[in-house]
Amino acid sequence: MVLHVTQSVEALEQYCATLRAAGLDAPWSRPGPLIEPKKTRVEPRLWRWAEIEPLLRRSAEFVTPERGAERRILRLANPGVPERTSTHTLSVAVQYLLPGEVAPAHRHTPNAIRFMMHGRGAYTTVDGDKCLMAPGDLVLTPSMTWHDHGNEGTEPVIWLDGLDSPIVRYLEALSGEPHAMDRQSTGYLAGLSERRFGVAGLRPTWVPPGTGPARLIHYRWEPTHAALLRLAELEPSPFDDVMMEYIDPATGRSVLPTMGCYIQMIRPGVRTRAHRQTSSAVYAVLQGSGTSVIDGVRYEWQQGDFFVVPPRALHAHANDDADPAILFSLQDVPLLTALGLYREEG
Repeated sequence: MVLHVTQSVEALEQYCATLRAAGLDAPWSRPGPLIEPKKTRVEPRLWRWAEIEPLLRRSAEFVTPERGAERRILRLANPGVPERTSTHTLSVAVQYLLPGEVAPAHRHTPNAIRFMMHGRGAYTTVDGDKCLMAPGDLVLTPSMTWHDHGNEGTEPVIWLDGLDSPIVRYLEALSGEPHAMDRQSTGYLAGLSERRFGVAGLRPTWVPPGTGPARLIHYRWEPTHAALLRLAELEPSPFDDVMMEYIDPATGRSVLPTMGCYIQMIRPGVRTRAHRQTSSAVYAVLQGSGTSVIDGVRYEWQQGDFFVVPPRALHAHANDDADPAILFSLQDVPLLTALGLYREEG
């Protein structure tokens, strides 16, 4: 059935004004579809480590415990996102901690991950489980888990923070609270989740799956890198070359319900096929160098750099060097998958 407008333009305008006064809207009164598509505000962007590092180290001049600051972070702000987060769903930052410093314990509704980048001696304590972090390690701080950070080493440490705070804020569920103490009390052993759940395919018999803290929260770099190298011996993906997702070994699902973590190798001489996804991604270059073409624009990256791939952006990667390039990425694939909105096409 085709509907026709029978009243004059003036009558329609008066009618719509009455609707607005009553808190109502008639989308059929405007040209275009009833459900108007929304163009993403997320823009492709490259952040260079050569620019980030000196500014991060200088932040120690301004962010001190005496000034009441809890976290010394610099966020990767996407120029197209009004909230100054990295994408519309992901907030990524780099955090800098000097020797002897502690980032006080707190908890919040957003999920978060920590990916260790530089330095040794750092730890993150999650609900009393002290995780001693080395470069390349991934540590999870799921929603509403108490967590504090410290640097027990002799040099500054730097890690990547990734949070789903933009989507939690949009859902109006964002909140947090400080702990009564700067540091949580811990047991006599560190790495409790590793001891309980660190071997794939095995778990303690007295811990029912999916209850309480019954999950792995610390993923070490050495076994991750070894698994990536083993996979590189097999047939790769035409779109991502050699890529693996970190998963919860107890469930086989993504490590967090809103964010997926991935480790990826672009082998020497490889040029991947272009594809697009409804998800967004933030990449950190851990090793090597290469290029990514995102919606027709070429971005050259090297170790330490970060870059963003917006939703539905056609993208491909290439490595023309003699050494492998390794990328860590944070993506909102699990969120879109749970909502039935994830799509991928070559």
